Amino acid sequence: MEDDSGDMFKYKLGKWVLSIDECAFMNLMDIGRNKSIRQYLIESIDNWINKDEPLITDEFISEMCDFIKNENEVLYDRLVKKCALKGISVGEGIFESLSLLNCGMISAQECREYEDDFSNM
Repeated sequence: MEDDSGDMFKYKLGKWVLSIDECAFMNLMDIGRNKSIRQYLIESIDNWINKDEPLITDEFISEMCDFIKNENEVLYDRLVKKCALKGISVGEGIFESLSLLNCGMISAQECREYEDDFSNM
């Protein structure tokens, strides 16, 4: 019975992750072949909580929000509402709008070229 419960948990988690990001789903399924998904979930959350992150991210997101609001207040309000409806932060909404979460949108070569462009800044 416990195995069926674990399979259903893995299925539901996989379906949820797939609805958000296909690349993350593929990675999760690869991990699930060699490790318990439940254990991986706990370890991932623990690692994420303990990860030191610079506060500059929050400051920069705030700066982007101010820019968007100053340029187009109606657009900014719509962005905030859509993010609230999706249950994501405004920073995540901006990130999605830049289409950076779409797997396969750019090739690995193009990605390296972008990294080179940004490293020159």
